[in-house]
Amino acid sequence: MIGLLKKKENISKRLIALIDGEHYPNVTLDAIELMKKEFPGEFIGIVFLGGTEKILLDDPEEYFGEKLFQIKDFDRDFLKALSIFKPDIVYDLSDEPVVNYKKRMKLASYCLANNCSYMGPDFCFMSFPKDIKINKPSISIIGTGKRIGKTAISSYISKYYVNQGIDICTVAMGRGGPKEPQVIKGHEIKLTPEYLLKLSNKGLHASSDYIEDALMSGVNTVGCRRCGGGFGGNMFLTNVEKGIKKAENLNPDLVILEGSGASVPNVKTDFIICVIGAFQKWESIIGYLGIYRIMIADLIILTMCEHPLADEKKILFLEKKISKINPRATIIRSIFRPKPLEDIKGKKVMVVMTAKHKIENEIREYLEKNYKCKIVFISFNLSNRKLLRQDLEIIKDYDTILTELKAASVDVLTEYSFNNDKNIVYMNNVPVIISNNKVFEDELNNIYKQVK
Repeated sequence: MIGLLKKKENISKRLIALIDGEHYPNVTLDAIELMKKEFPGEFIGIVFLGGTEKILLDDPEEYFGEKLFQIKDFDRDFLKALSIFKPDIVYDLSDEPVVNYKKRMKLASYCLANNCSYMGPDFCFMSFPKDIKINKPSISIIGTGKRIGKTAISSYISKYYVNQGIDICTVAMGRGGPKEPQVIKGHEIKLTPEYLLKLSNKGLHASSDYIEDALMSGVNTVGCRRCGGGFGGNMFLTNVEKGIKKAENLNPDLVILEGSGASVPNVKTDFIICVIGAFQKWESIIGYLGIYRIMIADLIILTMCEHPLADEKKILFLEKKISKINPRATIIRSIFRPKPLEDIKGKKVMVVMTAKHKIENEIREYLEKNYKCKIVFISFNLSNRKLLRQDLEIIKDYDTILTELKAASVDVLTEYSFNNDKNIVYMNNVPVIISNNKVFEDELNNIYKQVK
């Protein structure tokens, strides 16, 4: 990790060191002197994280010869230290027991949210500037994981704005997106099963998020690709910058930039919405730098807020934790309900989804009650082609496949339906706001007023 410190591009960077009292001061002092010798930029101070097992210094600033900030409250004081020093790099010379891996994930989140890199002897969380700009009012929709409903939320928000007379263009990226960004004019083209299967047969990912956005919300969309996803959401490869240019050329009133998985596109937008699945374990969220995503968000949407995915106790726990991290962000609760895009009344239906198996009874009852159909079987293997094909071989007594437009919905299910005389119907997962729908609508109205 010394090599990273010695890089030429660090010559104008500002660095602080994190230390603890578990190391003997003379050892820490030698490490800091080596760091100052090797680092080509400016060493600007030290943050003492705690621990006094080895020795308690009377005047640590005099001993180390540098400005030193002592942490008392880990969360509050570390953020204060960052605001005082304003470093570009935070280098961690501390260790267990003062800083364990959970605290390191917090430190990384705090650093990235304050636009500085966080590194140590064998790790590095790089902060990348949001250097891609959108020359239109813009909103980012990011998330703390995969399969938490970002695309459904994006489509819902798009349709809301369209109903307010606002012209929307959504830029979405996926791991199967096109090499060159593709535009779909959702209000002009009918995305039929035949059309999507034709795309799939050409080797394209016909159920990519931008296609789903166009089909479900009827807005213009631009499809992009990405590869890789770091802890902080940075990507190794993406063509999103080209995609944004195409979106700008369509001259929309508002651009919605949709993240992929837990990725955070390297794009500066006017407003950030973070989607969190209420079913997610808190340890999983913070272990994957979800704290960073929460900190940079202006609005938080909790999805799947219902039993058996998440009970009231779990939801209240998440809301309390989120509010502590980001007290300025409004938190909205939501659930999803399926909405077939065609009439399925009287049909015998096989439903295929990426949802959790736990929600099977709720999905079955909702569809049968609201759409007067008979649900023969529900498969939750849409994202597992091998298991999905096994389900198709086992279940035969139905006439209609009802599926989300995701994963294998085109290359497996649509093709199967054509070859086996089955009807194929796509469905939308419609967010239902259960906290307070008016609050959410007011939030969306205020967002557009802020960004336009």
